[in-house]
Amino acid sequence: MLCSYRPNDSSSSIASPPLPARLLRRILIDGNHTIGEHVLIAGDHCGEMAEWLDELGFDVEAIDDSRERLSARQQSGARFEIHFAKLDGSDNLGDEPFDLIIADELNLHRENLLCERARIATAELLAQLKPQGELVVVREPGHRGHHGVACWTRHLACFPGRLETYEYPTPLFSREMYQWVFHGIRPEPFLTVSLKTPPERLSLQEWCEHAHRGLITSSTCCESVQVRRAS
Repeated sequence: MLCSYRPNDSSSSIASPPLPARLLRRILIDGNHTIGEHVLIAGDHCGEMAEWLDELGFDVEAIDDSRERLSARQQSGARFEIHFAKLDGSDNLGDEPFDLIIADELNLHRENLLCERARIATAELLAQLKPQGELVVVREPGHRGHHGVACWTRHLACFPGRLETYEYPTPLFSREMYQWVFHGIRPEPFLTVSLKTPPERLSLQEWCEHAHRGLITSSTCCESVQVRRAS
């Protein structure tokens, strides 16, 4: 079973939100997620998000598919315990399913979203959700080669559930907006892509079968993948 850090200092104040308030409102309030729910944070920036939700009163666990990021967090003395996950269908993420999974910049989602490895990673996350649980993928500005709405829609189209996408402009007082004003580099918007699972819970095998059926559409999902491979 995954373990997470629980702060013992009752006097500690809640840290600043790791994402813009409008985006967090979309994930938590519009998604009808309440304090006490079981939440899994996966990928880059998962430590900050896990700590923030933990302090709010959510039951939080965290994983990452990058050993390099995990090593860097350990060296920096991060408070929240984060576990490595291959996300290849072989992980043991515990027996208790999650109400909400937030995925941010997983390594397996940075390349071709239509390949088998990327879809199996998503299938494994979806298999950890309760019936009508929600997987939310967050794309933050500031990283080159982000996948757009069309890529994520094609990636998730093979899975059953209700798919929704939202884009939010970059906050006015931010590093990305500064780059736009002074250097003419227009910032990408924040993007959330969510999939609400069906009323009945599916097994990992069933989710993986959906992923494999989706491979009939397997191809390069966007030009940015071709550019990264050529560089």
